[in-house]
Amino acid sequence: MKSAISVIRQRWRDPRSELREIVGLFVISRMTLVVVGWVALGRIPWGYYSPAYNLSQKAWLVMWLRWDALWYIRIARFGYFQTKALAFFPTYPLLIRAVHIVTRMPFDVSALVVANVMTIAFLVVFRALLAEYFPQAVRSRTLWAVLAFPTAFFLSAAYTEATFLFFSVTVFWLARRRRFWWGGAVAVFAVLTRNEGVFTVIPLLWQYYEAYGWRWRWNLLSVLLIPVAMFAFMGFQWQHFGNPLAFVAAQSAWGRHISPPWVGPWLAVQRIWLGNSLQASTVLSMIDLSFGLTSAALWMYSRRRLPTDWMIYWAVLLLIDFSAPSPYGRSPLLSMSRLVLILFPMFAAVGILTENTTWQKMANWLFPMLQAVFFTIFATWHWIA
Repeated sequence: MKSAISVIRQRWRDPRSELREIVGLFVISRMTLVVVGWVALGRIPWGYYSPAYNLSQKAWLVMWLRWDALWYIRIARFGYFQTKALAFFPTYPLLIRAVHIVTRMPFDVSALVVANVMTIAFLVVFRALLAEYFPQAVRSRTLWAVLAFPTAFFLSAAYTEATFLFFSVTVFWLARRRRFWWGGAVAVFAVLTRNEGVFTVIPLLWQYYEAYGWRWRWNLLSVLLIPVAMFAFMGFQWQHFGNPLAFVAAQSAWGRHISPPWVGPWLAVQRIWLGNSLQASTVLSMIDLSFGLTSAALWMYSRRRLPTDWMIYWAVLLLIDFSAPSPYGRSPLLSMSRLVLILFPMFAAVGILTENTTWQKMANWLFPMLQAVFFTIFATWHWIA
C-alpha cells in the first residue's frame, strides 16, 4: 500500500504528470459547470417545484439531479419497486447504496460521489489504454474532448454514463493486456450497468484471437461470464416480476421500438422538415440527428486510424442506438446526444482529428459552448437527452 501511495505522490509531483492533467481538467470543467448551473437556476424560470422531484434545496447539488437520476436514487433506496424501474440496471444503484451505507451520506450526495469518482477512474484507465496506441499529444486532446463534449455534464450527474465508461474501457485495457479472466470479471459489472455491456465481449474475443488465433485456450471461457451476468439479472426479474425479459418491456414505456436503423434518422428528418423551427421537438430532433450523424462520420474518418476491436464495438453500439427509435417521443432519436457519450473511441477520433488546427479551433469553441447551453437546459428541468 505504501509503495502504491508513493508512486501516486511521485506522479502527482511530476510537472509533466498526466494524472495532474486529468484532475486539473476535471476540476476546472466541473467548477465551470457549477457556475453555469447556478446562474441558470437563479435567472431562468424552471418547473418541478415539488420536493418529490427536487431532492435538495442546495443549488450546487440539485442541478445534477434531474430526470433519470431520480429513478436511480429511488432504486438505491427502495429496490426495484415497480416493473418500469427495471429499465435501469442495478450496478449504479447498488454502488449508491454501498456509499450511503459506508459513509452515511444522503442518497443524492452518494449518487454524485459515485458518478464523479467513476469519471476520474474512467479518465485514468482511458489514458492508460490510449498510451498503448497513441502519443501524448493525442492523449491530451482526447481527454480534453471527453470533458468538453457537449453532453459530458452527464458524467457528473446521477446517471450511469461514467460508471459504464469505467467498466467498459477497463475491459478493453485488460483484454489488450491479455488478462482475459479479469476482463471477463469486470465485464460482469459493465453488463449489470447497461445492457450495452454485453458487447464488451468484442474486445475479449478480438484480443483472444490476436493472441492465440483459432487455437483453444481456457482463457476463452472468460467470455461466458458475460451471458452469466445477464442471465442472473433475467433470473432476478423472473423470480420477482414473473418475466425474465421485463427490462425489455420496461423500455417500451419510454416509447422505444426496435426498427431498421434507417427508420429513426428518417423520422427525425421528417420531424425537422415538417416542424416549426422553434418547436422543442424540432430542435431536439435536429440535435439528436446531428449527434448520431456526426458519430457516424467520425467512425468513417477513423476506420483506419483506430484499433479494429474499437471500431467494431463503436459500430455495433451506434447501430443499436439508431435501431431503437422513439417514434412518438420528444425526438425520434431520443437521447442520442447522450447515448453517443459512451462511445469512447469517438473521443480518440476527435483527438486525432483536432491535430488539424482548424478542427481544433472549431472544437475549442463549439464543445464548451454547447455544453454550457445543454447544461442550462438540463439544470432548469427542461429535456435535452
